[in-house]
Amino acid sequence: MASEEQLVMLTRPRLARIGGVSERRLDYWEKTGLVASTVDDRLSGSRRIRLYDFTDAMTAMVLASLRQNVSLQHVRQIVAHLRSLDFGVTEVRFALAGNRVHFQLPDGTWSDAADPGQIAISEVLDLRPLRAAVLGAGARAEEHRGQIERRRGVHGSKPVIAGTRVPVKTVQAFLERGRSAAEIIESYPALTPDDVEAVRGLASA
Repeated sequence: MASEEQLVMLTRPRLARIGGVSERRLDYWEKTGLVASTVDDRLSGSRRIRLYDFTDAMTAMVLASLRQNVSLQHVRQIVAHLRSLDFGVTEVRFALAGNRVHFQLPDGTWSDAADPGQIAISEVLDLRPLRAAVLGAGARAEEHRGQIERRRGVHGSKPVIAGTRVPVKTVQAFLERGRSAAEIIESYPALTPDDVEAVRGLASA
């Protein structure tokens, strides 16, 4: 059974909304290597569709929170140092001390020579609200993922994607026009790749 985190796939506009950052800032962070989208479909012309899984969405959320308190240069230093240690941004605990950020690795050691507990810490970044926001943005019962249902009073009881009001025929129309799963999810953020594959499977059944 997939975990809640494994079921998350957010569009760029939705991530920008819950993270309190602009899509332009997400673009800049991606160009400069701070955080990348999980799916990056380059379509005809200049159009691109980018989707974020739980880890990448959480990374963007943490960076946005840190950026409210410290300089972008310091955030870059933190990310680079963590990557050199093979740790992701979401794998450590952050503490603010003045205008500096200290982080505690999974083994309990801190990034600074002195334990930040011995100096004035203004805030410890709590990842729980960020996690709840990301999971909430992609919330839908797991048993509905990749399922099709009929509900009385919904689109004349015609088939819809379970847990949504998205008609199956709408997704089929997208697929017939050659649209990718990422394009469909961009138009209907409540859907997942499993939902699109379920509709695709109807054609081959």
